[in-house]
Amino acid sequence: MKQIACCQPHYIPWIGYFEMIDRVDEFWFLDDVDFIKREWKNRNRIRKDRTGAEVKWLTVPIERASQRGTHIAAAKLASDVDWRRRHLDAFRHVYRHAPFFADALELLEAGFARTAATLGDLNVALLIDLCRYLGIETALGCTSSLGASGHKTEKLIGVCRAVGATGYLANNGSAGYLRLECFADERIACAFQDYEHPTYEQRSQGALLPFVSHLSVLDLIANQGADSLELLRQGGRVRS
Repeated sequence: MKQIACCQPHYIPWIGYFEMIDRVDEFWFLDDVDFIKREWKNRNRIRKDRTGAEVKWLTVPIERASQRGTHIAAAKLASDVDWRRRHLDAFRHVYRHAPFFADALELLEAGFARTAATLGDLNVALLIDLCRYLGIETALGCTSSLGASGHKTEKLIGVCRAVGATGYLANNGSAGYLRLECFADERIACAFQDYEHPTYEQRSQGALLPFVSHLSVLDLIANQGADSLELLRQGGRVRS
């Protein structure tokens, strides 16, 4: 069985996003759907300060003209504010005493150093770099290259047809709208990720911190370095 998963390209996403990529044969960034504000496409969470348990958002600003009715692949990054510097400064302030801070910072800096005019370009490049660092070898692609039409279930089935997939792994958030009977009609086995967030040590200057879950994967990397993939795999479960 050739199993795939699809998800919109998120900004420095949580670790469950990468566990899904790691589990399938091919992962397709769903970049030819509309950008929607106040979701995960252009923002994510890190610790608010070095030792506390509160969180803060890092948000990538999008040009007003791209905030409605524009595909993620074409949503233009705002150019009137130096948000890259702000994100780097915030990350340095919080994580500079984490055990593998240099690894995480290098990934963020490399992503920002590339020329990216759109949110799709930015996110996909960062996600590819993060997968390489983690050691995830899944084949990656963008659905904008496939020409699959339709909405929600029809769109996903179209992607499966285009790449010859016989299995589809969905995240739990899609359970409310996926029409499983349509996958069955196409003889595509559909399962749900059902990820359970593992705990791991979060440290600053050697001191163990109160654990905060569902942060950007950069938190895991800054704290666990080369062991990050093994740790994020611990939350892997699946249900049909």
